[in-house]
Amino acid sequence: MKTTLKYLIAIAIATTLGQSAVAQQIDFKIHNQNLDRHEVVIYPNPVTSGEMLKIKSTFTIKDIEITNIIGKCVQREINTRKIYDDITLKLEKNAPGVYYAKITFEDDKWVIKKLLVR
Repeated sequence: MKTTLKYLIAIAIATTLGQSAVAQQIDFKIHNQNLDRHEVVIYPNPVTSGEMLKIKSTFTIKDIEITNIIGKCVQREINTRKIYDDITLKLEKNAPGVYYAKITFEDDKWVIKKLLVR
C-alpha cells in the first residue's frame, strides 16, 4: 500500500512538472509555423557554463530569455543596440543541463532553441 502511494505521488509530481514542458512544446509548434524569415543560430552549443554565447539572426532581436527545464528564467538580456548580426552574451554560471533560449524579435514573434550547458 505504501509503495503504491509513493508511486502515485511520484507520477503526480512528474506529470505536474512535465506539463509546462509539454505546453511550451505545443506553443512552440503553433507559434513558429510562419517564421521563415526569422532564422536563428546559437553557437557554441553545447556551451560551458560562464562562457560567451553567440546568437546570429536574420531579423532584429528584441530580447533573449534563458530558462531552465522547468521554465524558471535564469537570465534575460535586452538588445539595447538594436542590431541583429551577431549578439554576444555572457552566460551566467548555471548548473550543467538543458536550458531553453526564447528569442523574441521586434515584431513580437519568437522562437525557442534548446541550449546544452556543460
